[in-house]
Amino acid sequence: METGKMINRISNRLRRRSRKVQETLGITGAKGNVLDYILVESEKHNVYQKEIEKEFDLRPSTATEVLKHLEEEELIVRVPDEEDGRLKKIVFTEKAKAIRSALRSEIKQSEEVLLRGISREEQAVFMKITAKMLENLEEEEKRNE
Repeated sequence: METGKMINRISNRLRRRSRKVQETLGITGAKGNVLDYILVESEKHNVYQKEIEKEFDLRPSTATEVLKHLEEEELIVRVPDEEDGRLKKIVFTEKAKAIRSALRSEIKQSEEVLLRGISREEQAVFMKITAKMLENLEEEEKRNE
């Protein structure tokens, strides 16, 4: 069994679906992926550049460039954190809200397609297994640092 290969195939197909929607909205590539991440994650917690660097495995300079372009397009702003002014929260703008609904709709549709014919119990097992796989990879990374 080639677990990594299957995960990559699923990831590539999801990326293709997402890219189609992003292109219709005029955002492509890394900018689209980062904006999508900010729009989704900022509903749960404050998002900072370091988190984006880690999530997308980007160098700080690359992350800065992507964020700068999103700022120039008036899709995000960076504002000082209330507790630590040295940190800059990444916040999406009103202009990005329209994009968010289109992206959220695409994510919802992708989830429905992915989970078609899969029971709640099977979904729970899958999430448990993939969380463990991610944990294994993260532990291995730490050992090799």
